[in-house]
Parts: sequence; structure tokens; C-alpha cells
Amino acid sequence: MSHRTKIEEPVQEILEVKGRKALEKAKKIMLEDIKEKELQAPLQYLSENWNDTLRPALMALSCEAVGGRSEATTSAAVAMTLTCSWMNIYDHIMDRTPSRLFKPTLPGKFGNGLALITGGIVAAKAYSALYELAEKEIPPQKRLAVNRLFQGFVSKMAEAEATNLNLRKRGSASVSKKFQVLQMQAADIEACTKIGATIGCGSDLEIEQLGKYGLLLGTIIELREDLWEALNYTLELADKIKKGALPYVLMWAINHSEKARNLLLTLTKKEKIEPTDIKEVVEVMFETETVNHVKKLSRKLINRATNTLLGIRECEAEQSLKLLARAQQPLLFAGLFAS
Repeated sequence: MSHRTKIEEPVQEILEVKGRKALEKAKKIMLEDIKEKELQAPLQYLSENWNDTLRPALMALSCEAVGGRSEATTSAAVAMTLTCSWMNIYDHIMDRTPSRLFKPTLPGKFGNGLALITGGIVAAKAYSALYELAEKEIPPQKRLAVNRLFQGFVSKMAEAEATNLNLRKRGSASVSKKFQVLQMQAADIEACTKIGATIGCGSDLEIEQLGKYGLLLGTIIELREDLWEALNYTLELADKIKKGALPYVLMWAINHSEKARNLLLTLTKKEKIEPTDIKEVVEVMFETETVNHVKKLSRKLINRATNTLLGIRECEAEQSLKLLARAQQPLLFAGLFAS
């Protein structure tokens, strides 16, 4: 059995047990009450390809970690899953991303128009799911707090997108500023842990601690996706270079290597970036110790994430949250070094 399998199996089991129910309910809601045939196809495609068990699982675990019942998070988890799915659609429209992880995105398959309409439908369904909190066993003050957390996270994600667009328009940005954007994009994971702890009636301190954990975990996940983009695992690197939307780790390489700077300058002037060019970019990244930088940074973030849980009572949910954090480093590099 490979090291990768040893890490992935317990993590996947946690996500399935704690997150699958809310995900399947969200998928069902996506397809409800849509009679227009032209809209059924993109919604069906979205339902089949949106497989996020992480966010609902984190919400359930955070609720349990403060002594609550994970079942009480279902409506909020459904709302979060639907919200992240429509935000993902709009992100692909803004970034003009035709494919992601070797599959067409919704706008890539159906066009921006239908994708925009589909995103609007899913957004409406998300807020309907959130409204259902009023019918659940959650005190009124907790319902208000959950709504505020939703509003805050959506605002943070919008701010992150606006900052990204501004950086791209300016054509330059500092490495630290780009990393700040990664942190801003982790607002959804932070919101999941805070909402779960809030529904579980955790103390202000517990909610704050779990929120910090979520922010750190989300940043690690964003860093992983950034690394995979920079190593062309998702086959998007050439397009990002042409658009000036460089991944954080590639910007780090440019700041630490004249060879990397000169290569990227040359590629931005080329009419077409060839596969051999991308191979050279990846080779230069390894030469500049970029992967080692990501290793050290992710290890630091993981340690900080697990340390934020020290004030949370010891229980199965708390142990699962620690495992999810500690698993991120081997998962980060599983594709790189798998035998």
C-alpha cells in the first residue's frame, strides 16, 4: 500500500461520513422545479460534477467539536455547498476558464450566458436553503449569527476576486500581496468552521479558534491548488501566463531567480506558448527551490492550524479536524512524488 493511499483513505472516509448527506441534498435541490429544458442540461452537468464533501464535513465536525449535533448543520451546509458552486461558476466566467481539472467548466461547455443564468438559479436556491434555518432547532440569535457569517464570507470572497482583477489589470503585484489573496480566498473554509461552531452553541472563544483553524486549513488548500496550477497539473498554466494571472508560487520563483524572470518575460511576448515552454517553466521552478518553499510554508500553516485546536475539548471530531490538517502536506505532494 502506498503512502498516498494510507493518507487518503481515512481522510476520504471522514469526508464521506460527515459531508455526503448535505452534498447529495444540495445536488437534488439544484435540479428541483426547473422545467425549461435549456436550463436542465447545465444544472444536471453541475450536479454531476460538483462533489464537494469538504465544506459540509467541516461544518459538521466543528459543530460536534463544541458539543453540538452535526445533523443541525444540514441546512446551513446545503446553503454553503450551493453558494460555493455558484461562486465557482462566476469565477470561471470572470477568469475565462474553459476547462478545469481536465473537464470543461460550465461556461466552457454551455457558454457564458447559460452559465450566468445557471449561477443565478443556484444562488437563489442557496438562500432558500439558508432561510430553512428558521424552521430548524437553532435559537433565533444563532440564526442571526449564521446569516451574518454567510454575508461576511460572500463579501470576503467578492473582495478577493476584485483584488485579483485589480492585480491583473495592473500587470504586477508583490508576492506578499498575492499570498494575501490566497488567504482571502480561504474565507469559505473559515466560514464553515465558524458556522458549525455557532450552530453547535460553542463559546465565543471556541468559535474564534475554529475560525482560525478554518482560515489556515483553507489557505493550505488554496496553496495546493496554486502549486498544481504552477506545475501545470491542471493544464492551465499557459493560459494563466498569457493573461498575466500568475500563480503565487510562480511569482515566488520569479522573485528568486533571474532565469525565471527572463523566461516568463519571453513567454509573455510569444504569440503561442508551446508545451516545451511550459516544461521549461516547471524545470526552472524546481531549480529555484520553489517546491521546498511550499513544503516549509505548508508545514508552518499546518502546525498553526493544529495548535488552534488546543483549546477545543478532546473528542472524535477534534481528532478528525487535526487529521484533516496534518494530511494536507502529504496530499499536497502526493501527485509529485507518488511511486
